Amino acid sequence: MADILIVDDDANLRVALEMSLEQGGHVCRLAATASEGWAELQRQRPDLVLLDLQLPDMSGIDLLARARDERIDVPIIVMTAFGTVTSAVSAMKQGAADFIEKPLSVKEMSHLVKRLLKSRELAERIDDRSGDVQAETTLIAASQAMKQVVAVADKIAQMPPRAGIGLTATLISGETGTGKEMVARYIHRRGSNPSGPFIHVNCTAIPENLFEMEHFGHERGVFTDAKAAKQGLLEAANGGTLFLDEIGDIPQHMQGKLLVAIETGRFRRVGATTERTIDARIIAATNSDLEQQARAGLFRMDLYHRLKMFQINLPPLRERPDDLWALSEHFLDQFSRQLQRPVPSLTPEAREAMRRHPWPGNVRELAHVILQALVTGDDDVLLPSHLGLRAAAVAPPPASSTGTIELDFSAGSLSLAEVERRLLEAALTHANGNITEAARLVGIPRGTLRYRLEKLGLV
Repeated sequence: MADILIVDDDANLRVALEMSLEQGGHVCRLAATASEGWAELQRQRPDLVLLDLQLPDMSGIDLLARARDERIDVPIIVMTAFGTVTSAVSAMKQGAADFIEKPLSVKEMSHLVKRLLKSRELAERIDDRSGDVQAETTLIAASQAMKQVVAVADKIAQMPPRAGIGLTATLISGETGTGKEMVARYIHRRGSNPSGPFIHVNCTAIPENLFEMEHFGHERGVFTDAKAAKQGLLEAANGGTLFLDEIGDIPQHMQGKLLVAIETGRFRRVGATTERTIDARIIAATNSDLEQQARAGLFRMDLYHRLKMFQINLPPLRERPDDLWALSEHFLDQFSRQLQRPVPSLTPEAREAMRRHPWPGNVRELAHVILQALVTGDDDVLLPSHLGLRAAAVAPPPASSTGTIELDFSAGSLSLAEVERRLLEAALTHANGNITEAARLVGIPRGTLRYRLEKLGLV
């Protein structure tokens, strides 16, 4: 049973949806305006929101944006009678979970709601066990390229956290979704202190003005609300590993301070007069060309050279087909056990669809595709339709000479969800998997793009 909020100014549609969904065992709350919908969101977070784009007091797009700004992580299905590419892209920018066009079928909406709720429930069940899965998983290496990665990772893991002067540093590069975090965790587990802390820092998610305090901590009284001293992430990683994900997004004014901490193994909390010493392995990851950023003056060259004391480059999944099949079998077995169901097999047609897919989201996309197939497929076999892959996604969509993305709609009408998927796949492919560049091409914030890619299983 789910708590579903319906926001639509059409009273007849509200009642029809309410009756249909309550027959499925759900509890519905109704709102005729955006302000009423917002009040309901504030009063109690629903499990799902059905939102009309055309409301009397505010557009559904504006309400979507407000919800995301307030970090209200609730799946929202947009209902619109204006099924244009513009409305699809606008809703996608603000984080809609799915789209449905009016006039809509109540039965179709019920199926969509059921699918979204089931996918969310299964994802939460798998997320609850993510720590256990990561702890017991080894790197899947069927291709020669990945075998070399594992060999290098094993050698790096044998290095002490402090080597010579300063801390041991490793730079892992590769497209989004290639498994950079998994390699970092593998090095940590194979190191001299696998029981030590593994601190994962998403450099993109930390506001620039809080970066120094989050990393180095602060002393009591250093600002108005600092009623107690706080340990920073660098200090929390002492005796273990500090994983700096998306290191290319670290503010420039912080790069010098990070360099000093890595070179000396010492740092100061904000507001402190004395230094603290740490003994931790530093692993940084990037999906961009960090050397090119350094040459362009966007990243300190000395920090770049210090981070790549050891270097690992993860090739994209499309370049290692042997790993595609090994990983598919791994995810089929892993997710089937977690969902307590038989392990199905992939039909030859499903394998051909997977072989032809370019996998812009790499290993992470593959995991999401397998999970979706297990949710929608049969117990024995998985068909191409269960995978949700577009048959036409063989070559990257063309890009114009101005660097913008062009999509071909000559094949006929497309659903709004398909427009969104095509746009994001095209942007990722054109940007060679670089999320920052793809966000620039689409014209949305990087964090919003990552959120949409995760929802679609593309990263």
